[in-house]
Amino acid sequence: MAASGCPPEDFSCPVCLEILFDPATLPCGHTYCLQCIQKHWDKVLAKGQHSCPQCRQVFNPRPSLGRNNMLMEAMKKLRVGVQDKPSPAGSSLTPCSVVAENTSLQPGTATFDEGPNEQTTEQGGLYPQLPSTLPNLCPLHKQVLELYCCDDKESVCDECCFLEHKGHRVVNPDEEKEQELSKRKTSIQISIQERERIIQTLPEIFQTKKTAIHGLQMENLEIFGQVMKSVELMRSQVAELLQSHEMTCYNRLESHRYRLQEEISRLYKQDDELNRLNNSQDSIQFLKTLDTTCDVDTFESAQLVLPPVSVESGFRSALEAFSEGLNDFCKGSLARLFRVEQFTKIMLHEICNASSPAFSLAPATTSSNNSSKPKTTTVQHPAASSANSETNKNSQSEENPAPKSREEMLKFHFEPTLDRNSAYRHIRLSDGDRKATLRAEKQNYPEHTERFVYWRQVMCQEPLAGSPYYWEVEWTGQKITIGVTYKDIGRSTEGDGSRFGHNEHSWSLYWSGTAFSLWHAGKETVLAAPKARRIGVYLDQQAGVLAFYRISHSQAYQICCVETEFTGALYPGFRFGSGVGSTITICQL
Repeated sequence: MAASGCPPEDFSCPVCLEILFDPATLPCGHTYCLQCIQKHWDKVLAKGQHSCPQCRQVFNPRPSLGRNNMLMEAMKKLRVGVQDKPSPAGSSLTPCSVVAENTSLQPGTATFDEGPNEQTTEQGGLYPQLPSTLPNLCPLHKQVLELYCCDDKESVCDECCFLEHKGHRVVNPDEEKEQELSKRKTSIQISIQERERIIQTLPEIFQTKKTAIHGLQMENLEIFGQVMKSVELMRSQVAELLQSHEMTCYNRLESHRYRLQEEISRLYKQDDELNRLNNSQDSIQFLKTLDTTCDVDTFESAQLVLPPVSVESGFRSALEAFSEGLNDFCKGSLARLFRVEQFTKIMLHEICNASSPAFSLAPATTSSNNSSKPKTTTVQHPAASSANSETNKNSQSEENPAPKSREEMLKFHFEPTLDRNSAYRHIRLSDGDRKATLRAEKQNYPEHTERFVYWRQVMCQEPLAGSPYYWEVEWTGQKITIGVTYKDIGRSTEGDGSRFGHNEHSWSLYWSGTAFSLWHAGKETVLAAPKARRIGVYLDQQAGVLAFYRISHSQAYQICCVETEFTGALYPGFRFGSGVGSTITICQL
């Protein structure tokens, strides 16, 4: 055809203006490249009309087109003729630009003609070189998988959008990647800024609370200076309670800061992970791994919440009422103070848990020494009685009835913090000082007068006075001791003076590997309770009640109950038996 004087331009596609490739003829008679006319109709799909770009004849429904094989062979011969002729300077004819996207070609195949005289792209020549590896093709429609279905999370072609994935959210991977990357990074930056802003306000908030509590301390000293020496013990307990509440406020705020810093670190890591994915992966792989790798939506908006009830007003009113009363009113006033403080502590704990997982840092409190021996001690040890069963009501005061169920005890839930200054040198603390592990190697602890030197023991830092407290402990290993003790228990002696449960300063529940037993003042009471890896401890210091429970399937079964008269604040304590790797974990309730 070229030899007879017909210029190649007469056989060009009206859309791409190149020599026809895979020619397809419309019902109106005009001919186009098959992919050119299909892409043209795909772009105007929203209008619902399919027309010829030249004569504007409308076809409804959309015609199903196929290649004109006879015309295609003619176009091949035309290209061969064009290649044999020297091209004028500055002019060249190239095949339709869609050849690089032609799904019928395979890697390594010559461009158009399979004849021996045809020039290939590897030999230089007229046509652009094809990529060495063609894009993935749709197994159903043999088209390039250049789109991404967000609903089915897979690559799709143009035809898939109107057939198998009709109605789905189909996007361009590159554009979607940029949008998701921008959205995730913006969300991360906002979360970081929120947490940094709250961290900056924490010192000021604590200073305000500290000033108010120190003011209460001064009022406490002034009022108790006017009373008789017979209430000296009560004065020291109130001072301890105020210090404990001060440190509780500090602990909650500090734990909130600690959690926020952890979240900031995690957010920075997610930001780095997004950058790594952006640099190392293609768009489709980025979208596939995005949900499993980085999920900013799991981070709730950072908030700083303070308890609506302030402890200062409750303390002040109780102290004023006490100053006008009689000595016989001391016990009732002290109980009122404890209730106010406990109510505020529970509310603060619940609010902090609602905003972020709570942490409790060690308060530096002081305690008056109490070496006096309790007057009487009564031990009740049912075989396997549930906490829901009837208990001895006569042994409890009317203000502190014995709990009837685990749900009732959880109202007084408390999460003590292990004291690093008391930990035996082979005990490692972790998880915010909530977990203790017996290690073979010594830990790098500084010298301290409160550290246990001989027994593998550790105490908690919070003094427990008043009513009531409940905490749970999970343990692993062969033998374990869980108990409470006065602060003045021995630390450096090898004898029973520093061993939990073997002196008058402490009470302990001991698992020997075969049975539970209760120890106090060196006396053992063997108990008939089965083994339990989770132990609940209920303490009402004011009423003189200490009970241990076996926790199973969210139910509490009483192991034993001690009724006595406690003369000072108590501290939770633990002792490891044999076995490196044994652990004690204070549970979050």
